[in-house]
Amino acid sequence: MSRAGAWDSEERLRGRRRLLIVSIAIAAVLIVGRSVQLQGFEGDKWRAEAAAQQQARVPLAARRGAIFDRDGVPLALTRETFRLSIAPNELTDRDAAVRQLAQVLELGRSAARRATSKDRKWVVLPGRFTAEQRREIGDPRGFHWERRLERFYPQGSVGREVLGGISGDGRPLGGMEQALDEMLAGRDGYSVMRRDGKGRKEASVALPVVQATDGNDVYLSIDFDLQEIADAALGAAIDSTGAAGGDLLLMDPRTGEVLAAVSRRQGGSLGVGAFIEPYEPGSVAKPLFVSTLLATGKATLGESVHGEGGRWTDPDGRVHTDVHAYDWLTLRDALRVSSNIGMVKFVPRLSPGQQFGMLRDFGFGTPTGVEYPAESSGRLPRPDRWSKPTGASLATGYELSVTPLQLALAYGALANGGVLMEPRLVREVRGRDGKTLERRDPREVRRVIPRGVAGQIRDVLVTVVADGTATRASLSTFEVAGKTGTARRTGANGRYEAGQYNSTFVGFFPARDPQLTILVRLDRPQGEYYGGLTAAPVTRETLQAILAARSPGLDRRSLLATRLPAQSPARAAGTRRADPPPAGSEGVYVFVSTDNVGRAVDDRPSAPVAMPDLAGLPLRDAARRLHALGVRVRVRGGGFVASTRPAAGQPVARGDTLVIVGDSR
Repeated sequence: MSRAGAWDSEERLRGRRRLLIVSIAIAAVLIVGRSVQLQGFEGDKWRAEAAAQQQARVPLAARRGAIFDRDGVPLALTRETFRLSIAPNELTDRDAAVRQLAQVLELGRSAARRATSKDRKWVVLPGRFTAEQRREIGDPRGFHWERRLERFYPQGSVGREVLGGISGDGRPLGGMEQALDEMLAGRDGYSVMRRDGKGRKEASVALPVVQATDGNDVYLSIDFDLQEIADAALGAAIDSTGAAGGDLLLMDPRTGEVLAAVSRRQGGSLGVGAFIEPYEPGSVAKPLFVSTLLATGKATLGESVHGEGGRWTDPDGRVHTDVHAYDWLTLRDALRVSSNIGMVKFVPRLSPGQQFGMLRDFGFGTPTGVEYPAESSGRLPRPDRWSKPTGASLATGYELSVTPLQLALAYGALANGGVLMEPRLVREVRGRDGKTLERRDPREVRRVIPRGVAGQIRDVLVTVVADGTATRASLSTFEVAGKTGTARRTGANGRYEAGQYNSTFVGFFPARDPQLTILVRLDRPQGEYYGGLTAAPVTRETLQAILAARSPGLDRRSLLATRLPAQSPARAAGTRRADPPPAGSEGVYVFVSTDNVGRAVDDRPSAPVAMPDLAGLPLRDAARRLHALGVRVRVRGGGFVASTRPAAGQPVARGDTLVIVGDSR
């Protein structure tokens, strides 16, 4: 090779070396720069990324608080269940896994072998498993447990319109579940688990854990025994009258507590319609109009007007009619027989402001404040929007709409001496340790009428039940005060539906020392539709069942003091008292009436009787039969009776708690 060629070759080699050195230098600079960037400027980010890969955050669900009735009967509870998934490739002892699945989880041997087969990567077993089953199996490799907290309602369908429900993803669906969600829900926590190189999780005390805070327990004002009786009574009434639905409320007029709230609608909509669906009440508004006359001094019960033989055209040309023809009527008699003409003739004595003001004071046209997710305020027109007939319409229960709850509270004011009470559904809230966090005491809203006026109205309402329009609500042993109403029903277009009515009874029991306000409303009953023929009998059936079941919702000692003597107004109403009880039988309550719906109920300890055979009966009918025996009933499931505890033929005594189990199939 020539000298020039050698020189060129060496020059090229030196060039390559320089290029290599420069490249290495540039790479080193880039590496150092990138290192500075990653460690100096992005260090926190990548340390967090590494920690995330090495750790797993596992949520810890909070247990939702329980809902109880006033006496601690559980209405809504949360139970802990587990879902099991199996990773067959992780199993260390496949035969042991098969044995555990078959013995502890009661999975068939063939199904257990399929679940642990090497050919499968991941198997989710169907169903839910108990905490006891999880503890017995433990945590062998390949078994992956997922904790679930599920809401359930141990009393079945009874009271569900009050309680509402919980969706599959934990959202409250109406009722008290929604209204009290903030108290019941609690606060979820989490734990942090280490993840090894194969992705397996293991606990470490060095990693943080935020414990879940369980929800608080809530005690309602509801008395489950009364709720169950009201549910059965309303259901039977709807069946017997062909009504499209209805409401039954039981309240304590002294405290405003809701003791039972039952609502039925076509289609089975969930919710208390008595709180959210207003209607025109009809004649049950008449006692409130009369109390306004008395409280303002514009009339007395003894003043008379002419009944016009049952048909009268007022000076404005509007025709008013009564079901029966009457001659002269005192205000007392006009209320007792529910004369529209009698009421209307007293309307000019009140100014629109007086009439409106008293109805507003009774709570109409404004929400009651009940602890429920939704409530209607109803409708009460202001005087400046009245037409000429409005005063007469309001006096007879038209041109206004009220909810059954508002109406029951107004009658509660008549019962307790004239004070409107705020309704209560919640008694108290307790923490998981059982300590009371909040107690909700009775609250007076306002005095509506003087005590003396309330007493006068009460006396008239007693005669309404004894020998007026509500005789089918009467009891032969106790006085009941109340009023019936039959009002035309409006349709979706706001116009009255031909031949469709709302039938109502609302009153209180016992009349002289009231412990219960009761309201029964039936929507579009078929055939006989007057409130006295449809809603009033439901009242009597309900009260009889309450007395027979010895419900703790009544003060028995006070009740004894209000029993009627042998001669009572009830005898004139078509009912009779049974023969006087023998000496020493102070606990005997007797219900005997001419239409054969009465019964004798002995409050003293009695000899056991045989449990009746209820198989195949609708749960509602079975509960009514058992209530008539003076026992308490717990319902499980729905549909028809599949079994009872105790079984048919076994001895049961008055006051026992029996269980009937339904099967919807």
